[in-house]
Amino acid sequence: MEKLFRILLVGSGGREFAFLKKFLKALEVRVTVAPGLSGMLYFLTEEERSRVTLVPQVKVADLPAMIALAREIQPDLIVVGPEDPLILGLADELMAAGFKVFGFSKAAAQLEGSKWFCKRVYQECGLATAPAVLVKSVGEAKRALAKFEQESIPIVLKCDGPALGKGVIIVPLDHSDYWAEQERQIALMFDPARPLGFHAQAVLLENRFPLLNEWSAMHVVGPNDFCLPLMPTKDHKLFNGLNTGGMGIITPAPGFDLEDMEKRRLAVNKVKSVLGKQGIELCGIYYEGLNRMMGRDHGVEVNVRGGDPEQQGQLEFLEGVPLHEILLAAVEGRPEILVRVTVPQNKVLVGVVMASKGYPGSYEKGKKIIIPEKLPAPGMIFPAGLVWEGGSLYTAGGRVLMAVGQGKSISEARANAYANVESIQHEEALVWRKDIGLAQ
Repeated sequence: MEKLFRILLVGSGGREFAFLKKFLKALEVRVTVAPGLSGMLYFLTEEERSRVTLVPQVKVADLPAMIALAREIQPDLIVVGPEDPLILGLADELMAAGFKVFGFSKAAAQLEGSKWFCKRVYQECGLATAPAVLVKSVGEAKRALAKFEQESIPIVLKCDGPALGKGVIIVPLDHSDYWAEQERQIALMFDPARPLGFHAQAVLLENRFPLLNEWSAMHVVGPNDFCLPLMPTKDHKLFNGLNTGGMGIITPAPGFDLEDMEKRRLAVNKVKSVLGKQGIELCGIYYEGLNRMMGRDHGVEVNVRGGDPEQQGQLEFLEGVPLHEILLAAVEGRPEILVRVTVPQNKVLVGVVMASKGYPGSYEKGKKIIIPEKLPAPGMIFPAGLVWEGGSLYTAGGRVLMAVGQGKSISEARANAYANVESIQHEEALVWRKDIGLAQ
């Protein structure tokens, strides 16, 4: 009998479902998901469900409970999906307890937890990134704003710390009172009442790129030069004029391929080298949000986990080696496994995120939706904020699901994605962008 391989998967969103679905392709794998969400189970077969255990009472940021759970189930591998527990040091504590963990240490997670730390690392590496100023009060911000206004340099505001994906503020360039609005937004960012959903201790005022040709580059990284490029992906963040979590994907990103990823691998290795001199090792998914200007890629953001929803598309392009074997090899620093990984050609995925009506503002939960047993077009559904109760699906979050279409071209994949979107019944409870796959 084949030995069972036990995984503890931390998280509950679309990114974690993508991990889960891919893990379950190997029949020897058993997965405990903490906390997980019941809607995940709806999209699995009966056989797959038999190999999954959800532990909803253990929350991602409850480090003692997560460590107690790990000690109870003794997994062969722990995979941490979201950034918050990594920033808090979950990976460190689990490793100290003797577990193999795919996820950045607390020191490494500063790359996402502190945008200023990340900015300084990129500057030390000689990697292109926008100039920025760090301010720690509204008064300091006003003085800095005056200089940007005097020089007519448009800016982006970034919270220097965890902000649950809400920490980037982009004031439209055509705003009737652009600089006054920047000042107002900064005051909201520093407000301890958290009107924007977070309380900034410091804010970056960063030069805004004049032309945006953004794409997402992610690598699975580990010790001993382990670095596996994932398929380049285009994210779509704006919704109703607001900067939100990703609202759709194109994989591979238009105009980008694995040769572009190889160039970014060299950049990632520079970061690994600089941090290595500080005793900081990287193991997990290294995410770069990039902007290409005049043939050069500039770092816009760095995350220490897979993008959501980008990862849902990217994992579909990994073949040849079971995902759990790839991630275990990353943890153990065995890059020789990478020669066995294959990537399908002539395959494009377009994904459309369907969100609760009102997102990214206030929205209601508990709205019933119906998804057909068989989708009308080639593709798949990735649940994010869904619960499955009494045989029915109900909304349980802002971004509810992503409907994906597959094809040999962007236009074909886009048509299939929107056919799958239209097949979902929701009584006007869901909203989505209509232009995913069009604006490239």
